[in-house]
Amino acid sequence: MIRIVTNFKEICEVLNYYAKDHEAIREGRIDLGELAKKLTAFGSVIELTEGEKRIGFAGFYHNDRKLRRAFLSMIMVMPECREKGYGTRLLKEVEHECHEDGMRILAVQVRTDNQKGIRFFENSGFSVINALSEKKVIMEKYLQ
Repeated sequence: MIRIVTNFKEICEVLNYYAKDHEAIREGRIDLGELAKKLTAFGSVIELTEGEKRIGFAGFYHNDRKLRRAFLSMIMVMPECREKGYGTRLLKEVEHECHEDGMRILAVQVRTDNQKGIRFFENSGFSVINALSEKKVIMEKYLQ
C-alpha cells in the first residue's frame, strides 16, 4: 500500500523509523528535524507498506512552479526488501505524483561512489546532466 505523508509529526515518524538503515542519516550527514521541516513545507513523503510490514519511503519536493522541476531528496528500501522491485515502485509513484502536480522534470543528486544508485536511476530513465563535484552528480528524467 502506498501512503502519502504530509504532516510534520508523521514525516518525523517515517524518517526516524528508517534512520537506522539509511547511511546518510546514520552518519549524521542529514539533520532529520531540518529535513522533516523542509518536506512538510515544500514536499511530500511516500511510504510503501505491505500489511504491517514497512518496505521503504521516498521524500521529494515538487514546489518549483517556474521550472516545473521536482527534486527527489531520498529514496530508501529496507535492506531485506531490496532487489524485489520496491524501489522502482516507489520511484514510479513519486513520478506520478510529481506529474499530476504539473512537474515536467524529476531530478536527483547521487554520490558518484553510489554506482548501484546511479544504475538504478539510469535504468529508470534518468541521465546525468551535471557533475556537481567529483563526488556528486545531478540526474534528471522528463516526466510523461
